[in-house]
Amino acid sequence: MDLVSKKSISKYLRLSKLRIVELLLITTVPSMVVSIYGFPPLDLIIYTLLGGTLLAVSANVLNQIFEIETDRLMERTANRPLVTGEITKNSAYVYSIFLGVSGFLILYTQTTELAALIALSANIFYSFIYTLFLKPRTNQNIVIGGAAGAAPVLIGWSATGTNLETGSWLLFLLVFLWTPAHFWALSIDKLNDYKDANFPMLPTQESYKRTSIFIGIYSCATVLTSLLLAPILQLGIVYLLLALIFGIYLMYKSYQLYQKKIKAISYFVFSNTYLAAIFLSMVADIFFTLSNI
Repeated sequence: MDLVSKKSISKYLRLSKLRIVELLLITTVPSMVVSIYGFPPLDLIIYTLLGGTLLAVSANVLNQIFEIETDRLMERTANRPLVTGEITKNSAYVYSIFLGVSGFLILYTQTTELAALIALSANIFYSFIYTLFLKPRTNQNIVIGGAAGAAPVLIGWSATGTNLETGSWLLFLLVFLWTPAHFWALSIDKLNDYKDANFPMLPTQESYKRTSIFIGIYSCATVLTSLLLAPILQLGIVYLLLALIFGIYLMYKSYQLYQKKIKAISYFVFSNTYLAAIFLSMVADIFFTLSNI
């Protein structure tokens, strides 16, 4: 009854943490477009996004179940439904399992077996390996755990029936390299929260200067990977110009962060914009090329 009552809908939406999912899904459709160098059938896009979202939300819920006690210690997570008792742990387990199974079946039956297996693997990796093992033990947690966040590009690519090849793995690498700097900036902004919860994030164990240097290194690696994508994926001038403009500005933001001329949240917010812009630039370039053939 708790799962279906009208009053609980908003609670389950909060539990789902859809804002975390939405940016990663922005990487899925462009990956589908790039994989076939054209626009996939609309129903395939819908099924891929739906299945991927359900599995991602399932992982988000498991993450919150496992972290109820540490979430109590952090100001930004203290009002989550599991912490406040608005949703019981058992109900959350049922919700997570239902979404995970549904998402897997949608991907398996409506897209490809490979897409379904990658999505399931990412769910398990994030829920158990990252949340239970990496996050509480090493300040490199988000570096290794970033593999789960990069999985949507492989899901989108393989959902079209295209074999995974160099281009798909470079897209994976792009998101993988983008992730640490993105979350380290958030960790700086929420430094006291992570200290209170005793999570060994890089900013809690290293100085601001060293952390900002690492953010700069990963920003540079991300930009270089984005430029390498142009020849590998046969992208043209539209993509290359936009990748250069947004990439230079991302590195500039990381330099400003190092100099303490901006707050860490400013880098965090722009890095979201950067990732979306890079993937949308790929789509824009492909359609620009196709329209001029």
